[in-house]
Amino acid sequence: MYRNRPDTTPLESSFFKLPDTLLLVFGPDWSLRMISEAWSATLGYPLDELRQRSFLDLLHEDDRDAMVERLATLNSDTPTLRFSTRCRRQDGSYLGVVWNVSYDPDNGLNYASAHETAINLSGNDAQLPDRFIDRLTGLPNRSLFLDRLEHTLRRSERRKDLQFAVLYCGIDRFKVVNHSLGHRMGDLLLMSVADVLRGIIRPTDMAARLAGDEFALLLEDIRDVSATLLVLNRIQEKLVLPFSLDGHEVFTTVSFGIVVSSPAHHSADAMLRDANISMMRAKAQGGGSYVVFNQEMHDLAVRRLELELDLRHALEREEFQAYYQPIVSLADRTLSGFEALVRWRHPTKGLISPTEFIPVAEEIGFIVPLGRWMLREACRQAHEWQQLSTGAAPLTVSVNLSARQLLHPDLIADVAAALADTGLPPTLLKLEITESAMMANAEQAIALLERLREMKIRLLLDDFGTGYSSLSYLHRLPIDTLKVDRSFIMHLHEKQDARHFVETIVHLAHKLGRDVICEGVELEEQAAILTAMGAEYCQGFLYSRPVAANEAEMLILTGLD
Repeated sequence: MYRNRPDTTPLESSFFKLPDTLLLVFGPDWSLRMISEAWSATLGYPLDELRQRSFLDLLHEDDRDAMVERLATLNSDTPTLRFSTRCRRQDGSYLGVVWNVSYDPDNGLNYASAHETAINLSGNDAQLPDRFIDRLTGLPNRSLFLDRLEHTLRRSERRKDLQFAVLYCGIDRFKVVNHSLGHRMGDLLLMSVADVLRGIIRPTDMAARLAGDEFALLLEDIRDVSATLLVLNRIQEKLVLPFSLDGHEVFTTVSFGIVVSSPAHHSADAMLRDANISMMRAKAQGGGSYVVFNQEMHDLAVRRLELELDLRHALEREEFQAYYQPIVSLADRTLSGFEALVRWRHPTKGLISPTEFIPVAEEIGFIVPLGRWMLREACRQAHEWQQLSTGAAPLTVSVNLSARQLLHPDLIADVAAALADTGLPPTLLKLEITESAMMANAEQAIALLERLREMKIRLLLDDFGTGYSSLSYLHRLPIDTLKVDRSFIMHLHEKQDARHFVETIVHLAHKLGRDVICEGVELEEQAAILTAMGAEYCQGFLYSRPVAANEAEMLILTGLD
């Protein structure tokens, strides 16, 4: 799938790949105890001649003093060093090399492996290694990759038949390795993946480490996108077996974003950006796969960025509004309270769906200040409504807590402040949590819920039945109410299985001393079935959609009929 390459220009020919791993062992007197054959092919000297040299003989004269000074720091406490130097070839040119040197205190030997910097060094280029290589993996860094990519883009403008591709590579769940095995294991994994990438590509292509656990490949002179898939498949085949990292076996997968050159791409930054967008999409799909970029992804990313920027200013601009959906007592069809729901009325885009902005708010951490505002606003409104309520019992208000809010250190203080500032009795406030939010850190969540319950706040478990651990934690959770998800209610009147499932939840809740709210009730037939089952409350379009505060006030004054 690769094309026959045309003659390269002098600049292009400066990029190459070493034929094999560069290994050597040297003693305290700098004598070489072992040197791999790859050094002969790389530097151009006969292997027998290299074996007669000392380690320092391989280095540029100007780099030797610094090397000696660095190696003097090797000891049992600091057994490994990583640094770059230049090595002289037989033809007089210099090769930039990144060294990994490990000290063996038992034998007094130094074990060294080296990676080339992908650039021939001479004259004014002598400083390139420190500026353009990644010191951990020895691969080109982001700056050098972008420079090479920009050069390729300019060539493609002169050669209309030239096609190339950028692969953006991200190690899946890399943080798990760092957190469970430590950063040293993480570094070893990065070096191992770098070696896989280095060994897969052609000498005329480029692999680079961009940052963190992210790498990039530049594949030149390809026929079409299928050529990139061949490279990708070879990488995935190498990753099937585990990496052996200092006695640990580590399995990993890599997600890829692919961008193939097109007239639409005019800059290296834009091309790498689009490849990153595709890689993030691949990660969102579960990892270990690839996504080929298209324009729709870019448009979505732009809209997402605009949404994020607008979201950060929406609170100070008072663009959020609290809506309220009635919660109805099934026994007598009277109003019991409201669930407060946030809505965003954008000044130019109109009403933005919560399904669009809530996940973004969660991701960027904005959900905490937004949730704080929502809690205070709902408490304020509920306190005002107490004077209007004609029911036998005062109306309650339910407010949703996100996973970030639930585990935020200021949650208890925020709830206490909202109640104190608005004058709402704590017995009239209900806080709703989802099982997925609680499972982020179950023990910490349970402790927080206990404290909230001690404040006499009622607690609801939302979307019950959709999680995977509800039953295992249900008996431990300090909750008062189970909310049955609407997905089980919508077929209640027509499917026996759905009816049995809901009936089981209601029975279980009552056995545990909890009451039940059923969401998504749209038909009178559904309400009748739930009443017969003994469910206490429901909410849904049968009675009202979520409405603004003034409309909710009319429901309080006039009733639900």
